[in-house]
Amino acid sequence: MQIRTMAATVLATTIATTIAAASIGMVAAAASPSQGARAVKATTVPSHTTTVVGKDPFATAQPTAAGHLIRDLGMANGKLYVAYGDYDANTGPQQVHTFDPATGAFSGSLLEVPTEEISAYRRINGAMYAPMTDPRVPWTADAGYATNATGSWTNQMKAPENHIFDVATLTGSDLWMVGSVGQYDPAVAGGGAAAYRSTDGGQTWQLVARDTSAVETGYERYYWAAAINGTMYLQASGVSGGAPLRAFNGTTWSTVTLASADQPCGTVAANRVEVFKNLIVCAGGSAYGVTTFDGVTAKTAAIGGLSDLAVPGDGSIYALTTTGVYRSIDGTSWTPLSTAPAGAQSVAVVNGTVYLGMNDSTIVKINKLTVSPAPSAPSRAARRPGSLAPRPFGPSRGELG
Repeated sequence: MQIRTMAATVLATTIATTIAAASIGMVAAAASPSQGARAVKATTVPSHTTTVVGKDPFATAQPTAAGHLIRDLGMANGKLYVAYGDYDANTGPQQVHTFDPATGAFSGSLLEVPTEEISAYRRINGAMYAPMTDPRVPWTADAGYATNATGSWTNQMKAPENHIFDVATLTGSDLWMVGSVGQYDPAVAGGGAAAYRSTDGGQTWQLVARDTSAVETGYERYYWAAAINGTMYLQASGVSGGAPLRAFNGTTWSTVTLASADQPCGTVAANRVEVFKNLIVCAGGSAYGVTTFDGVTAKTAAIGGLSDLAVPGDGSIYALTTTGVYRSIDGTSWTPLSTAPAGAQSVAVVNGTVYLGMNDSTIVKINKLTVSPAPSAPSRAARRPGSLAPRPFGPSRGELG
């Protein structure tokens, strides 16, 4: 119900432009994505055509242009969960539904969700989660997420948050919701960015983190949460004077201090943050590229402004940027796969085919491009003696094919 902040506006309106044979510089920065950058190589992005494989009926029915954007494509069991809607214009409620690349058909509604927009899907322990970006409930009511964790889709109204932007897990048995809270939670004096955690399967929730301004504006929010090596990271947006990158190791909270005030990932939106091989991969702080963060050091690859990330479970992570589609098998080095048509918003990979969600409610596939699973390699933890074990809930916080 509140107008989205600048960070979310950039996400909603980012359009990947077609750049055939684009020359791209790759950069790396120690400790900060905006300092110490150096060009290490240049490469060319191949050009491929695309074919429309479907037009989403629910996104098409939205009354605004922003509502037509395919904001995210969550991957599960060979199908794509389509995120769409417009919480600036309050165009909800929205419908959980899928697109089946094998048949070219969209499902009907699997669940009506009381939210103005579904911005992203998350997959945790085999279940899908759709955070209620802007709940269509009274300000004093609880909100939450939609999930099929029980075997069928249900709405889980669990905490007094005004916005829920992301759902995550630290231990594999807990759940986190992050977003913003109003003054209606008796545990909160005022509002601000808020993170809730459940350790009993989502039955009860506790406020575990909060950031706000000295004079609250109502735009203080956590847009993402991500866990690597036994630590949950999050950072608030909209806090006057800025907010630190916070870390929770399962027992205590701390703040992460780097060589620069420019923290990795900054305050980007949830679908531009993924966990891959014990790295947080995200839109790069103030830099123009894709940043990886291992808990100590941030490195940025200058491959264009990031629109979306996908982790399909083939041993790779994929990035849709303003210069095209890229693939990485380690989260730091990126191989260009194809340019992307103007209007591309989101990316997914199913059975080796790359799909793009567009700004006109369509889904397209990239022609004459097939990606194979990455070869098996030792995990990051196995290659670094003394490092912590991988997080217990699988190779990716996000989407698995």
